[in-house]
Amino acid sequence: MNFDAIGTRNPFTAFYLKLCFLISLVIILLYGGFYVRNAALLEAAVKQQARAYLSLILKVRRWNANYGGVYVEKKDGVGTNRFLKEMGVGAELTARDGRVLTLKNPFLMTYEISKLSSQDVGISYHITSLRLVDQQNAPDRFEYDSLKKFEAGETEAWSLEKSSAGPVLRFMAPLIIEKPCLKCHASMNYRLGDIRGGICINIPYQEAQHNLVVNRVWLVSLSVGTLLLLLGSAYLMLNRLGIKLDLAQKSLQEAAITDELTGLHNRRFFISRFEEEVSRSRRDGLRLGLMMIDLDDFKLINDGCGHPFGDLVLSTTAKALAANLRDYDVAARYGGEEFAFLIPLISEEDLVALAERVASSIANIQFRHEDQIVRVTASIGATLIRSEDTCESMMKRADDGLYRAKTEGKNRIIFV
Repeated sequence: MNFDAIGTRNPFTAFYLKLCFLISLVIILLYGGFYVRNAALLEAAVKQQARAYLSLILKVRRWNANYGGVYVEKKDGVGTNRFLKEMGVGAELTARDGRVLTLKNPFLMTYEISKLSSQDVGISYHITSLRLVDQQNAPDRFEYDSLKKFEAGETEAWSLEKSSAGPVLRFMAPLIIEKPCLKCHASMNYRLGDIRGGICINIPYQEAQHNLVVNRVWLVSLSVGTLLLLLGSAYLMLNRLGIKLDLAQKSLQEAAITDELTGLHNRRFFISRFEEEVSRSRRDGLRLGLMMIDLDDFKLINDGCGHPFGDLVLSTTAKALAANLRDYDVAARYGGEEFAFLIPLISEEDLVALAERVASSIANIQFRHEDQIVRVTASIGATLIRSEDTCESMMKRADDGLYRAKTEGKNRIIFV
C-alpha cells in the first residue's frame, strides 16, 4: 500500500495522519515541558542566588549592629553621615593619636558594599522604607508595592524588569527591627519585631535569559529532529505493513477466484465474468466465443491409476489449455474434469481453429504411469454468441455441442 497516493484510496492515510498528530502533540508537550521546567529551574537558581546574597548581607549587618557600628578613619572621600549626628549617635570620635574616626552603621556599610558589588559583578542592594530618614532612599514602584505586601504578612517579593543594562531580576525582603537596631531607630518609635523597611537586591538576568534562548534553540532542534525521526519511522513501518497487507489481500482475492489444483479460475469467477462479457457483447455488438471442454474417460483414468495421477492429468491439462489463451481470454475449471473457455472478439473460423489447437495440445500430452504411457483426449462443444443470447442460452448450446461430441465418439469438436 503506497503512501504516495495520500487520499481516499489508502485506508492507512487517516490512521497515519492521526498518528502524526498524536506524536506531534506528545513531542510538543514533552519538550515544551522540558523548556518550562528548565526555565523555572534557571529562575529558581537566580532566586536562590538572591536569597544567598540577602542572607550574607543580613549576617554582615547583624554583625555590624551587634558591635554598635564600626568606626573607620576619616580620609579623603570618607564623610560623616549627618543623619547619625541628628539622631544623637556618636557619629565621630577622635583617637589618642589625633586621627578622626567616623561611624559606619549597617545602612552605610550596606550602601558601600552595594557600590563595590555593582562595580564588580553588577549586583546592587537598595535599602528603603515607607518611613524615610533620607528622601534619596525613597522606594520605586516595585519597592513600594513590596513594602505594602510585607506589612500584609508576605516575606518575599520578586519582579523581572527591563533596564538600560538589560533585564534585571529584583528580589526584596523585609528588614525586621532587632535589639541592636534600636540604638539608631528607637527615636522613630520602632519596637522589636517591627518592619522597618526592606532591602532590594538587583541581579542581572541577561546571562540567564541568554541561556534560556540557547536552551530553547536546542530543545526546538531536538523536538524537530525527534519528530522527523518518529514520523519517518512510522511512515516506513506503516508503508511496509500496508504492502504486506496488500499482498495478503491480493493472495486471498486470488485464492477466492482460483482453482487450487489447476491454477485456472474457478467456476464462480467464470460465471461472473461470463455475465459481464455477454452484457458487453450485446451492448456493443462484439463477438464472443464459448468452449466447454471435457476429458474423455477420465473416470477410468482416475479409478485405474489413482487419484494422485488423476490430479496430475488435470493440472498438466490445465497448463496446456492456458498456453492457448490470449491475455483477455478466460479459462476455468468448471467442475471435475470439465473446463470452460471464454473467448472475446473471435470469429467462427478462429474459434474452430482454437478448439482444434486445444484438442491437439491435450492429445499430445504423454503421461507415464508405472511402465506405460497414458494419453488423454477431450470432447469440445463450441458456440458464438447470438443477438438474443443470454448466459444460459449460450451455455446450453455449448453443453449440447459437448454432449453430441461425447455421444458421437468422443475426441471431437462440435460447433453449434
